[in-house]
Amino acid sequence: MKEESTSILLNNTFSALNSWEAHQVQVKPIGSKWVYKTKHNTDGSTRYKARLVIKVYKQTDLSETYAPVGKLTKFRYLICLIGKYVTGWNIDHLDVVTTFLNPEIDNNDMYMTLPEGWPEGLNAPKIVVRLRKAL
Repeated sequence: MKEESTSILLNNTFSALNSWEAHQVQVKPIGSKWVYKTKHNTDGSTRYKARLVIKVYKQTDLSETYAPVGKLTKFRYLICLIGKYVTGWNIDHLDVVTTFLNPEIDNNDMYMTLPEGWPEGLNAPKIVVRLRKAL
């Protein structure tokens, strides 16, 4: 959880609003929560990951929600074609840990409340933040 929150803060994903600012813009913030996952490594060890997600299902206007995602079967097919028809090429891969923290939010302002368990410094109850980047 600490690693995820540090990534979020380093990428300037949101800016905190004080109670006066939140009252002035009359925001209806969307809640957020931590999602936990247990991952098993090939060496038999276990990792525990935490991800901060916004509860978008509570958003009222979902008309322009779109998230392009590539299918794993297409990626595997591409790798098979390269292996069959191309010789002398090497394949490298990498994992971008904060890839979803890069896209900027459109012109619409989106506000959310931080969940329980947010690290020290911003652990006030019901603190409202304005998202700058996608979560």
